[in-house]
Amino acid sequence: MIVEDDQDDVLLLDRALRRACKAMGIGVELSCSVNGFDALSTVARGDLTSRLPDVVVIDLNMPVMGGELFLRRLRGEFGLGKVPAVVLTTSDEKPIHAAAFISGANYVFVKPNSFAELMIIANKVIEVARQGDRSIS
Repeated sequence: MIVEDDQDDVLLLDRALRRACKAMGIGVELSCSVNGFDALSTVARGDLTSRLPDVVVIDLNMPVMGGELFLRRLRGEFGLGKVPAVVLTTSDEKPIHAAAFISGANYVFVKPNSFAELMIIANKVIEVARQGDRSIS
């Protein structure tokens, strides 16, 4: 699941994730939400039908409900600590990254400046999804 309000970022991440999956010989089903509120609705429906995402990739700065609040609700009210969460943010500030980890992120990456760098992140996201990696790092 991608939770991102910038459609250009969604398109690039979608392309990178699909390319990474193809290279690994695995299929991918992606869903996208434009804010944390919509994403929580999608996750809640998935929880009811036992179709939770293998991994959630989240932007922090979004309208309606930002990434940190989404993570806190995902981890707290929904109790879904088992769904790995990867944050992609434009910020390289350590306090912002620390706040994302405190809110429930498993990984935090700065949005890259090149598609090659995005492919590295996409490969990590796929690895996290495939292994069910739940560790905080």
